[in-house]
Amino acid sequence: MKTRGAFRKFQLKAMGFTAIFIAPVVALVTKLIYGYPFPKSVSETGTIANQTGQILPFGLGALVLFSLTYLITYAYDNLDKAFLSGMLAGFTMVAMQMCQSGYITVDRVGILGVSPAISHLIHCIGAVIGFGSMISWIMFCFRKSDKRREEQTVEKRLRNTVYFWLGVAMIASLLLFVVDSTGLFGSDFPIVYVCEAVMLFLGGIACLIKGEMFFADKAVK
Repeated sequence: MKTRGAFRKFQLKAMGFTAIFIAPVVALVTKLIYGYPFPKSVSETGTIANQTGQILPFGLGALVLFSLTYLITYAYDNLDKAFLSGMLAGFTMVAMQMCQSGYITVDRVGILGVSPAISHLIHCIGAVIGFGSMISWIMFCFRKSDKRREEQTVEKRLRNTVYFWLGVAMIASLLLFVVDSTGLFGSDFPIVYVCEAVMLFLGGIACLIKGEMFFADKAVK
């Protein structure tokens, strides 16, 4: 049982670090190593065939694998299972169908072999489902406790407060992501990239906290 708990914490930390580093790594490789313009979105880097495109699928694959294994092994109630299933479905859709981009030169793309426009729609729907499920998982499942607030440890109350505000910031980023995806702003500023990077970073921090890297309960002597 102790080994199971230790592996669960390790898995949460692995998820956290993966989420934190996906966005900066793909941007760094895209701009500095290969000399492409700064990506408009994290997903755009996955459309640059045989170059930076290999990094994003690996990161997305890790998120999908995490969602699946955590769902099978550690999900403890129907709400937990629902949000993890949403993450699994959403990030799978993101991984299997690329977003629309100027780097695409073919008429049919992705596992489904659809047009770039349809692929982009599937990709964006998957992103909303995946990120929305992740935010809900953090806001509701991470903050659960079988104890009343006054019976919880100081660290648990602090963690719950941090989870709440991380979730609020992620919701704001997701809403901005959805609005910008409609083309309403029409700006050259990479709003989608920033929103994705913020959500991944904050989600990663939440997982590190849940994995007891920060704000862990103090051992009772």
